[in-house]
Amino acid sequence: MNIHNREMQLASALLTYQPANLLNLPSSVEVTDPWGNGGAGIGSGSNALRTAMGEFYERQHFYMDVVPDFIGSLDHSLGEFETSKFIQAFTQTKTPQITQRSLILHQYNLSKVIRASDLSLCHIPTACIALSTTRTETENFIYPLRDTCGCAFGWHPEQAIFGSIKEFLERQFLIRFWLTGTCIKIIDAPTVPSKLAGSRVETLGKALMMSGELSFIDISDVAYPGICILAVYGQSNTEQNVRYCAGMAYAATLEQAMEKSLLELWQTFRFIDVFVATEQTNESIHDSYLKYFLQCNHYQTYREITSLHTQSQAPSSPPIEPFCLSSLLGCLTKHKALGYIYLKMVPIENQFGFCSKFISPDFFMHMNNAQNINLENLYSRPFLHAIQPDRKKQMVPFP
Repeated sequence: MNIHNREMQLASALLTYQPANLLNLPSSVEVTDPWGNGGAGIGSGSNALRTAMGEFYERQHFYMDVVPDFIGSLDHSLGEFETSKFIQAFTQTKTPQITQRSLILHQYNLSKVIRASDLSLCHIPTACIALSTTRTETENFIYPLRDTCGCAFGWHPEQAIFGSIKEFLERQFLIRFWLTGTCIKIIDAPTVPSKLAGSRVETLGKALMMSGELSFIDISDVAYPGICILAVYGQSNTEQNVRYCAGMAYAATLEQAMEKSLLELWQTFRFIDVFVATEQTNESIHDSYLKYFLQCNHYQTYREITSLHTQSQAPSSPPIEPFCLSSLLGCLTKHKALGYIYLKMVPIENQFGFCSKFISPDFFMHMNNAQNINLENLYSRPFLHAIQPDRKKQMVPFP
């Protein structure tokens, strides 16, 4: 079912609803506009629609509506220590021709953000926020790769900020997992049905386990509250369209994280299945992350990502600390990590939503671990020695 919006000044132009053939399977919703911005959602009832619209508003804002406030040096409103942290990160993300002195003297496009430590205002490079390079061309050689890591949409400011920090941290956990090949544990296959029992994805989990191989990997960081689960699917039958796909979620409990990660996996499953069935080519995909993910559609990718070592710490159990915005902010402060929150109110017809992005030079600045990334940072310092050399050259197989 397609719903067209002929009023182009409104938020969306086309909504595509794809109900599941079976009532017990999640439905799919996609939202696109004439400029190529899109959002997708998977779930039951109106959950899929809400998820898709939220992602659409998020992508539309960060691709099109983030603008610099003015041009100035890094230390315009940042302290000496903060400036040095950004220089340290940009020294690793820049192209080789640029010197460190040039990074210091450069006049950056700057945007207003909030310090996570004390909620004071300051300005950081717009390139760290915007997904488009059209308004930050002068920083393309300093910070060339941009992605949605740390972006979120919400109808309330706290909801948007919490979502952005959750999204940012789960991506950090994913890169650490991929670079080191270690995790907390792999959820035992016999226990998976009981963990999903009564959830919205119970039938979906059973179907995927019957058709191929399904693994849930606990990639949580014990230094932070909550459980982060990476769900991966593998299919050894080369005649099947989907031979590898993945989903990830960071939530308060193991069961919630497993359910949400499986919904995200099903979203990528459906995309790959339709993409292959309709005989589309990778050249038709503009997003570099998605193009790379499609290239990883092989059973060997599943085998590689599930061949790992487990750590001897922290079983998959509810954390002692509550899983909320204040506890995540408290953890960042505890670890003395710099953090900056971009928050913008977005008019949507007769109401307002909020777009947020969390940025920190003390963590990985984006998700492409194989190119122009600050591998050496405060977060990676404890496991820098454990990074597998071959993983530095291979981007994590995740959309």
